[in-house]
Amino acid sequence: LSKGARMHGARIFEGVGVADITEKVVNGHRRVTGVVTYSGDVIEAEYVVNCAGMWARQLGERSRVTIPNQAAEHYYLITDAMPEV
Repeated sequence: LSKGARMHGARIFEGVGVADITEKVVNGHRRVTGVVTYSGDVIEAEYVVNCAGMWARQLGERSRVTIPNQAAEHYYLITDAMPEV
């Protein structure tokens, strides 16, 4: 996906911590316009993609966006052999 995005002009910043979200009001609606990194750089963008993985929900909360994502421990069930299966 990232290769296709780059081919269409997207710039992808990896390993960059996001300290804050920038936004503005357009036609009465809030719109995310970029991010502020922990180093203080401001990256403005027409589209911002939240790729924070297990921290996506917390990042979304910074701009009052609800992301129904919750990290959970993996559970495993170990059984004996089942002849009928």
